[in-house]
Amino acid sequence: MATDVFELAKKHFFRYAEPLNLEKRYPGMDIHEHLTTPDRSIGFRLTVQRDDGTLQVCQAFRVQFNDDRGPYKGGVRFHPQVDLGETKALAFWMYLKTAVADIPFGGAKGGVQVDYQSLSLAEKERLTKRYTLVLGNDIGPEKDIPAPDVNKGELEIAWMLDTWRMNMGSYQRGVVTGKPVSLGGSKGRREATGRGVFYTIVEALKDLGRSLDDCTIAVQGFGNVGANAAALLHAVGAKIVAVSDERRAYYNKKGLPILDLLAQSPGGKLPETFANAEAIDRDTLLTLDVDVLVPAALENAITEKNAPSIKAKLIAEGANGPTTPGAVEILADRDILVIPDILCNAGGVTVSYFEWVQNRQEFYWTLHEVNEKLKAVMVTAYHTVSELAHREDITLREAAYRIAIERVAEAAARRGVQ
Repeated sequence: MATDVFELAKKHFFRYAEPLNLEKRYPGMDIHEHLTTPDRSIGFRLTVQRDDGTLQVCQAFRVQFNDDRGPYKGGVRFHPQVDLGETKALAFWMYLKTAVADIPFGGAKGGVQVDYQSLSLAEKERLTKRYTLVLGNDIGPEKDIPAPDVNKGELEIAWMLDTWRMNMGSYQRGVVTGKPVSLGGSKGRREATGRGVFYTIVEALKDLGRSLDDCTIAVQGFGNVGANAAALLHAVGAKIVAVSDERRAYYNKKGLPILDLLAQSPGGKLPETFANAEAIDRDTLLTLDVDVLVPAALENAITEKNAPSIKAKLIAEGANGPTTPGAVEILADRDILVIPDILCNAGGVTVSYFEWVQNRQEFYWTLHEVNEKLKAVMVTAYHTVSELAHREDITLREAAYRIAIERVAEAAARRGVQ
């Protein structure tokens, strides 16, 4: 299934690129092929020694999709469903995302096909360091900058920094982002993606003539993105009525006590029981009668099957690729406002850029400075997209894609053809 994700991603691209007439504007450049073909796809066998002395072989990947606007940038995920097709799609979305946010990076993504949660701490360290060692010459602060993604956090990023430093003989903190603050990480990076989702929801509700203090919200996915978005929304008066993770979902029409739920959900895993809510089916969450739906889990959550039943007035795509092309059409026909993933969840890569800048200067910003700069980027990006959408009478998704494609195509053309 995951292999099809890249083909779905390209369908979005070709549909939204068509009105731009790129082949006529950039004749002889085969520009569509340039923008939909990865610069480089790296696949390799990764062998890790288990604690009992046995060896486990995993498939590992790094896709460097496009660097027309800056060095490759993108996370690394450890998950059983990771494959090359999914990794290509995520790298593809990343270069579009950095273009929408107008930050000087390209797009990349990495992954290892492994049941990461079944590994011991020592096995996780060996796997992460081996992955970094194999890719040592392919990543770097001027070349390709990895970051956290699914099942990776500050701990793994610190291991990657240490491995690259030992292998390359150079202490360059900017080789990775999402590091612990004690190793040169940026304040606010951990919450950045969820905070970016929060900022775009606030702006989108203004377009709808609504405010957060009278909104009901359902959040699918209670990991880093969903949990932080829920906490921020709750703090300003929004009513979070439902949340889910990969195993279960909870609902309370009067609003969930989010702080209590967060305290009982280490690592983004909801507790087996929760006294202040009723357990519901995970899929039911997507079709609840709420004002705002935040899909913040994995790809393809909203499909042609469930899109006709969605009741939310606003969807904020905290995850990458949570909506299939067919579902996109259905939601558009139903006039449901959707903040697309390449805009909505760009907060993480934006603060990764801030971290990289701070590392290059070895001068670090306060949390307030980081959050204010992030807000400025996200609000500007949202309004740039929203204004084009209103002017051309198109969806936010089409507007975001047009802006991103225009920016990258121009950069590619100006670089020349060789």
